[in-house]
Amino acid sequence: SRKTARVCLLAAIALAFLSILRYTNEQQYSLHYSHNDSSNLNSLKSRRLSSSKRTYQPQQLIQSPSNNESTDEEDTASSSEEGYTYLIIHYHKSGHILTQNLRDILLQIDPSIQRNYIDRFPKRQHDPTTKCPHLTLHPNTVYVQSSPDFFCNVDILAEELLTRPTKQRGVKLIHLIRDPFTMAISNYNYHSQDPLPEGENWVKRTNPCAVEDKSTLIYADLFMKTLTSPGAYRLMEYDDFNIIQTMCHRLYDQQQSSPGFYQHLLHLSPTDGLILATTYLMLGHGGDILRMANNIIKLRQLQTLERQIHLQQHTLPTFSNESKRKVQVLTMSMDNFIRRPKESTIQFLEFISLGNNDGVLLSVEEKEEIATRYEEIYYGKVTAGDEHITSLLSKPKKMMSDGNIMEEEETMVVMSDTVAVLEQSLRENVLWGRVLGNIANLVEESLKGVHNWY
Repeated sequence: SRKTARVCLLAAIALAFLSILRYTNEQQYSLHYSHNDSSNLNSLKSRRLSSSKRTYQPQQLIQSPSNNESTDEEDTASSSEEGYTYLIIHYHKSGHILTQNLRDILLQIDPSIQRNYIDRFPKRQHDPTTKCPHLTLHPNTVYVQSSPDFFCNVDILAEELLTRPTKQRGVKLIHLIRDPFTMAISNYNYHSQDPLPEGENWVKRTNPCAVEDKSTLIYADLFMKTLTSPGAYRLMEYDDFNIIQTMCHRLYDQQQSSPGFYQHLLHLSPTDGLILATTYLMLGHGGDILRMANNIIKLRQLQTLERQIHLQQHTLPTFSNESKRKVQVLTMSMDNFIRRPKESTIQFLEFISLGNNDGVLLSVEEKEEIATRYEEIYYGKVTAGDEHITSLLSKPKKMMSDGNIMEEEETMVVMSDTVAVLEQSLRENVLWGRVLGNIANLVEESLKGVHNWY
């Protein structure tokens, strides 16, 4: 009947309108993705990518210019569209202050850098579909980013790092890592200070075991997927996550009269307090020790992918043709910065200068001057007892009482007796000795190839 036909027509129009509205909303979400650090996982869903519809082709991003194309423009690092992107990554207690110092050095010596950001995308969060954050990186920009979730496929990671609105040279990524034993001890020492450092009041309110109960198994699946991927390291077993969670509850329940993470760290014995604090660095959302290990593996897989693509194209980069490398990674040790700040700073300066013929050009004398100045500032902060520097070391021996500088072979600072006892307690623990020991081996191995940048 005519009435029935009219109802069907109205229904069809309504359905079409809803489809258009839904499509428009999706486009708006993708264009207005929030990078605010207070964003939660729900906000990330608004820019969800459909893995079933999107094909990631890192070959198109990493491939070298063809012989028929002019490379003059691409070799101009100082161009507003062709400069490097600098991404400095760190984790909790692996160099928060240091990364900002490195950023400031970079801003002072590279005039091509136009912008800089701290935590541009939410730390410890990722898109629920791709399993990586949306990076939205730009050329001529330096980013300081803490604790990124790189759980995605390496093809997706390549696209997130290299896709930009303009053509560019590539990414220089400085990855600050740390021996997991010293990282765990630094975390414990920092959060058990009395008074607690400013900005760390979350430690007073948090029950680490309850917080991580909700996310441990989710992150266990993500971590284990990386640890069992081809060419990776099986640093731990899946059952270890439940053991660590049980350990957390056992220690936390010992101090029922002292609610809050902070009170537990103050009242438990140093060895038990260290274990409780370390469980938080190994579980779920707060698990930065495992997040660090995960990202070491992911970045290595990314570099391997680029190398394979260049081999297929017969364009394997050399140091004389650095511009062909789209992803350059410098893995640096926070522990080395503590022990040898001058040498580590020079290493950083050499990395950012490599292949950047029109950008960062520093003489040997200039590198020496910058590195020496950083060393003096760092030792000054340690001597003054800066609350943000829990270096695990006794008073540095670099500066003599009369202000003169000791000879180079006498500049090594030494580990304190208390820290040595705490580290020994972790190494002798059946679980921590095995798991942290495996991660320590991964860290050490990744640092051995530090000058290859591949």
